[in-house]
Amino acid sequence: MFLRRFSDPVSVITYCIKKFSTESGNRQVAKLKLDIYFDTISPYSWPAFEVISRYKSRWNLDITWKPVFMGGLTVAAGNSYIESMTGCPNKASYTFKDLETRTGRYFEIPLKMKSDPISHIGIIGSLSQQRFVTAVQQEYPELLENICREIWTRSWGPEDLSSHTQEDLNIIATRAGLSADQIKTCFEKQKSPVVKQTLKDITEEAVERGAFGSPTLFFMQGDKEEMFWGSDRFDMIASIYGLEWAGPNPAKL
Repeated sequence: MFLRRFSDPVSVITYCIKKFSTESGNRQVAKLKLDIYFDTISPYSWPAFEVISRYKSRWNLDITWKPVFMGGLTVAAGNSYIESMTGCPNKASYTFKDLETRTGRYFEIPLKMKSDPISHIGIIGSLSQQRFVTAVQQEYPELLENICREIWTRSWGPEDLSSHTQEDLNIIATRAGLSADQIKTCFEKQKSPVVKQTLKDITEEAVERGAFGSPTLFFMQGDKEEMFWGSDRFDMIASIYGLEWAGPNPAKL
């Protein structure tokens, strides 16, 4: 009966490969807890965010998104990353080239280098947008991923626009699927002592756990915890936890 479904050996082989890949991708794996500390002003947090979203089911991830204020985090951790960038032209040149020509293409996101990334990160900063992200998380957690993705798309995508003003955030929130009433609620919540303290507390928590930048990921399974920084360690994470790494976009397989 099985063989009657196919007219040639190639079809049989193709069927078997697809069936094996599907079963491998859907096999049950032990739940893996993940705390991810991130700031939407960080370009390297975007690919990490997308990979985690793509592997959520495949790796059976129990994700806790933890928005932080990167400016406060780096100061508290003693990480003078802006000074290290401006004080070392070779490092700045490498980073800008990496973001402009390779990172977006590899992770399949529309990431582009900003015309003035230093001002965007070091002068304007992310306090306003991260408070808004925190407000969305508290009020409409199901829309958190949408709002973060739209902030990155606007600020680190081809538009190369700001993402910190109320006008910016209104456009971003609308694109993310929030209604006018929901946006109003989040703007009100953004200014509240609860949101301000929550963002401050989570930022301090990240530093206490060892974070010095964004993104910082803590994977936990049983009594085993591993910290990773950046967006380029997913193959190592898979190896440590006995998971399958199928590239930055496993849906392509």
